[in-house]
Amino acid sequence: MRKTIAGMLVWILIVSMPITVFGASNLSTEQKYEVLKQKNIFTGFADGSSRLYDPMSREQLAAVLSRLLELPSQSSTPGYDDVLRTRWSYPDVQKVTRAGLMNGTKKRIFSPGDNVTVEQLAAIFTRSYGGAGGGVTPVTGEVSKWARGAVSQALDRKLIPQLSDYTVDATRGLLVDAAYAIYEDTHVEPLRIRSVEQISNQSVKVNLQQWMNPSEGVVDKSRFILSDAYGNNRTVYQAILSQDGMSIVLWTDRQTGGTFHTLSVDGTNWNYMSASDDTTKPQVISQPVKVANRTYEITFSEQVEANSATNSSNYQFNNGLKMTTLQLSSDQRKVTFTTSDQSDGKSYQLTIRNVKDLAGNVMDSRNDLYIQGNNDSSKPKITSVNINANATLTVKFNEKIKPEYAVLNDRYSIDKGVYVIQALIDNDGKTVTLRTSAQLDATVYQLTVANIPDLNGNIMDTSTGWMFGGIANPEKPVQLLSLRAIDQNTVEVAFNRSLSGNDLKNIKLTIVKDNGNDVSMKDWVAFVKPKSGTDNTYVFQYRTKASNPELFRAGHVYAGKVTGVAGLVTANDADKLPFAGTDIGNPVPFVTQVAVLDRYTVKVLFSEPVTNVSKSAFFIREKDGNAIEIGDDQLHDTGKVVYEVVLKLRDELQANKNYGMTFRPDTITDEAKWNGLKTKEDDQPFVVYFNT
Repeated sequence: MRKTIAGMLVWILIVSMPITVFGASNLSTEQKYEVLKQKNIFTGFADGSSRLYDPMSREQLAAVLSRLLELPSQSSTPGYDDVLRTRWSYPDVQKVTRAGLMNGTKKRIFSPGDNVTVEQLAAIFTRSYGGAGGGVTPVTGEVSKWARGAVSQALDRKLIPQLSDYTVDATRGLLVDAAYAIYEDTHVEPLRIRSVEQISNQSVKVNLQQWMNPSEGVVDKSRFILSDAYGNNRTVYQAILSQDGMSIVLWTDRQTGGTFHTLSVDGTNWNYMSASDDTTKPQVISQPVKVANRTYEITFSEQVEANSATNSSNYQFNNGLKMTTLQLSSDQRKVTFTTSDQSDGKSYQLTIRNVKDLAGNVMDSRNDLYIQGNNDSSKPKITSVNINANATLTVKFNEKIKPEYAVLNDRYSIDKGVYVIQALIDNDGKTVTLRTSAQLDATVYQLTVANIPDLNGNIMDTSTGWMFGGIANPEKPVQLLSLRAIDQNTVEVAFNRSLSGNDLKNIKLTIVKDNGNDVSMKDWVAFVKPKSGTDNTYVFQYRTKASNPELFRAGHVYAGKVTGVAGLVTANDADKLPFAGTDIGNPVPFVTQVAVLDRYTVKVLFSEPVTNVSKSAFFIREKDGNAIEIGDDQLHDTGKVVYEVVLKLRDELQANKNYGMTFRPDTITDEAKWNGLKTKEDDQPFVVYFNT
């Protein structure tokens, strides 16, 4: 659903909503930039680069604000002597000035090329939603006195990250993250609803017309507003997507029985009559979830009564395990408990009984809840921090850490004004990649990491003193774009840019799955080469004991993983992609044409690159007549890989004559030297005819 932002009032409403910019999307800053570029909110530079690490100028900021907010155009005279009608940014500068978002640096001077600092950016954002005074978040970093209130408000809304210095220049990447969060929040497709039905007095089922990805799990509860016929709003505590992706269950506070209710979903109203009274028993809707060492959380289907929910006699473990604490959450749906010491690897069965909901309904006893014993009390530690060629940092831990904490930017801090833009955890669960704001060359920085727990809830001690040298001009990260089977033993691999010679030497494509089953490549041998005519695509041809095996068959879905490429993005399985098989076999090379250049010269063209080419591989004979002796080939190098070869003849070709060329077996091969040139067809010599 596209919401047009037509003026200041809507902008105030939008920015006033809680927006988590940093880490709010699984997309990288570069990917967010590409989305905004497609929407004409950002524009690229002449060389096609995004320059996310570059400082941001005032006129660049004006252009982005104008397009993002869709500020209206009006005819006007130039407001600044240094931004005339002929300047590219003139319309945008006029719009943001008229809207009161940006002002000149002096009377009739806008200074379009000056850089924007982080605190100036914060002030412009807070000005855009009419904020005044200070925020509630304390500002501990260096900041100008006039900007302290604006920076605090921007931190409240998480529009900028916590920094040690807010007077440094803001980067284009920082603006991309903020603009994308606003764009994403204002371009939400409405849910397509089939029906709405009440499950209980504290739950409503929303049946969907279209499928949603079950991996999303929890849906944004702010998209649902529930009220009764008397104008009373009911709180929606949680919105959970079903496993089949076709319905959403809303858990609410108690609905009045026998009352007309209205559920608004993305602005569209659905009506139903609530049940006469609550006779539904509360249920435990999840296995115990570990939140810290020996600390767990269980969730009920509705609000439960505090005395019964925190009565330790209603909870019982086997194998001698005891509960030591019990606490009910503020929404009265979650119980957090801790246990006595556990034995590693031992399974403990939990029985829960006699817990009541607010209407007095008593739950059915549950004895199918389990936890796995673990007495791990050791805290996770960082083993190494390394800077990569693309200016990202690789942080390695000695054990697996909780992903939901590892990806929080505020767990990492860097001195000298550099901050973390994005944190991504690798599949091993122990490696985190950090994307930072612009770094300076020949500068030593120090990284500090804190408050990240391991899988057992043990929180690390603050780890500091990890030094790295800044990279001012980072290499562009390598991203795997596609895998495609071009025949039954050949795969094309495409990247977002060309690879180095060393990458081509070390690159490896491993086929890991075939229709979900593991693949063994024990007898596979690969031949790798760049694809002709491209600078970012590479061809992998495989053989086993057969030179042309049927490895990638039609109807099968394969998964391939790329390794050996420096700077390759690997987070979230970005180095692994699926591709489909094919019924196209890998043809052997053959001669497609023989062209007469003059009476003593012919050119031979091949269907694909070949090698081991020499004059001895060819025979020419006049049709139904004498042989033509070949004197020489112009390659003089059987190691060359060629698409064609010119042959010099000792005998003269006669005018208006037809000739045929045949070929010696076991001589010319394809580039991989696995398949010989086609020499037979249906048990007869393969002949290419030509005439003079």
